[in-house]
Amino acid sequence: MKERVTEPGIIEDQELAEYYNRMAKRYGRFPCQRVLKRVLARGIEKGKAIDVGTGPGTFPIFLSKTIPGIRFKGIDLSPVMVEIARRNAKEEGLADKIEFEVGSAYSLPVEDHSLDLVLCITTVHHLDRPIDFFNEVARSLKEGGAFVIVDFHRDASFVFIGIFNLIWKAFFGKHPKARKGFIESIQSSYTIKECRDFLERSRLEHWRLYTRTVEMWIESVKAAS
Repeated sequence: MKERVTEPGIIEDQELAEYYNRMAKRYGRFPCQRVLKRVLARGIEKGKAIDVGTGPGTFPIFLSKTIPGIRFKGIDLSPVMVEIARRNAKEEGLADKIEFEVGSAYSLPVEDHSLDLVLCITTVHHLDRPIDFFNEVARSLKEGGAFVIVDFHRDASFVFIGIFNLIWKAFFGKHPKARKGFIESIQSSYTIKECRDFLERSRLEHWRLYTRTVEMWIESVKAAS
């Protein structure tokens, strides 16, 4: 197993950010539907939510339209992405319903035990301190609140990695700075064992970790009564 290689940091290139935004609009519906299914399975139909590492705001915008009772805040370290997300929300008529701001996974801009839902989609591999993030999720959630966290894991099958890398290049490879994006994300991701260890050492409770091909999903489960 290769050592983890940290992925290049915050997107500051406007052209690259706009490219990812166009691709997310074109191909994002299926990933959004998958996340929606998991959110609904957690019983979340209203309340306050945050999307950590929101990028162009794809997931909170989609979920806000399909679950109108949720009010989202989306945070990202990239000011460029935050501005694009705000623009996207305005175009969808949701500017008054979703807040987007520059923010860190290590210091979520919410009060203690105030959230009904935490989303974090393909962001954990950017974090060098996952335990601190999981602790923030625990701090911010109400009792009975839910979380859906999705990322890659670098101990995935080489066959799956190869297949998904070809798919990535076919859909996202036209921009030279994006062509290696999938492999860089895999190399920066954590193994299942590493992530399980982070979770066990954190204050986040009642979680389930499972894999689907190159993905690992971390979801809340109801506490035993």
